[in-house]
Amino acid sequence: MTRFLIAVLLLAACTSAAPHEVSASALVDHSGDSPATAIEVPAAAPDGGVEFENQWIYERYGRFRRTAGGTGSAEGRRYDVVKIELANGEQKSVYFDITENWKRWSPPP
Repeated sequence: MTRFLIAVLLLAACTSAAPHEVSASALVDHSGDSPATAIEVPAAAPDGGVEFENQWIYERYGRFRRTAGGTGSAEGRRYDVVKIELANGEQKSVYFDITENWKRWSPPP
């Protein structure tokens, strides 16, 4: 009887932990694709966070070229939008949340 009970409990544990299906699109990392998924630039990042942004883009995509960019604000947050071209010619826009870094900025003396 004890073996039967242990077997039933093990079987129940295995079936209840079965993974649920996840769509392929749900597995795609959308970091930096929009203001909602913008990459936060640390407040203490030097040079307005440009070096941080370049390093993040390089680590994510490899070689790239900045083709355009700008700053803007939405819903009380400030963003850098960096348009890049990858080594294979693909064009992307990457969003960085620069709110905290922007607050600490002061003009050079």
